[in-house]
Amino acid sequence: MDKKNLNVRSLMTFFVAASFLACIITGIVIFITPQGRIANWVDWELLGLLKEDWANIHIVFSVLFIIAGIIHLYPYNWPTFKAFLARRENGRLNMKKPRKEVIFALLLAGVLITGAVTKAPPFSYLFDFNAWAKEAWVVSDDFQPPFGHAEEVALASFSKKMNMDLKKAVAELRSHGLKFEGPRQSLGEIAKLNGMSAMDVYMRIKKFEKQPEAVAASAYTAELVEERFNGTGVGKKTLTQLCEKIGFPMDKAKKRLSKAGVEATGTETMKDLANKLKVTPIDILKLVLVKS
Repeated sequence: MDKKNLNVRSLMTFFVAASFLACIITGIVIFITPQGRIANWVDWELLGLLKEDWANIHIVFSVLFIIAGIIHLYPYNWPTFKAFLARRENGRLNMKKPRKEVIFALLLAGVLITGAVTKAPPFSYLFDFNAWAKEAWVVSDDFQPPFGHAEEVALASFSKKMNMDLKKAVAELRSHGLKFEGPRQSLGEIAKLNGMSAMDVYMRIKKFEKQPEAVAASAYTAELVEERFNGTGVGKKTLTQLCEKIGFPMDKAKKRLSKAGVEATGTETMKDLANKLKVTPIDILKLVLVKS
């Protein structure tokens, strides 16, 4: 290539255009991908790329867009851009009199930031669609990991947390031909070694789970709630779902939350209820289950 014929200004223009297009494509993909806990659990992929791969591509082209955009603006187009900022008086820009286009752009940016933070309509519609698109991938309850980052937990710890016999779980996996060093490896590592997802590994040993002993509604303490429900994805479940699972009266749950200043219909997620008091979903569950 003849370096003398290389037009840097044109090169930066193509870089800006290419990176902008790449950011659009990867941004759309990231917008509709399932939540990380689900994507990592089922090894979600699109066009052979995992969610992490799409995110990494988006980051790389975002950096390229920034660098190329800066070079494209300065020094090549800086005089033209500066001329758009304010009116000219006596041959000079009077920055005290910015152009109406600049004012309009700043006001629009303020509106967008405010809308994004407050989640007021119509911005809320976009966020609702985003949440719907991400949850649409969950076609069965098996797509939901039993707790957050379950794929990163060692098989031994996972078995203990899920109340299953570790020896039976190891024997079952080996009987299915899965190769792994031992129970110290995580479900994700075992899955990767055998060309499957962490969910596939879990489904092979799920039958060994033992249901925890039932606890009377009046017997719950703050410590027991922490032990029983911490790390089980409480925040994503609705109050109705939890009450049905635990066998706790829905009316009593609403009454206790009402006394704490939280009005609930039962359809909100525990995370949504927790945000009202600026606490954690587990704290909301304590308000429901712990009498005192």
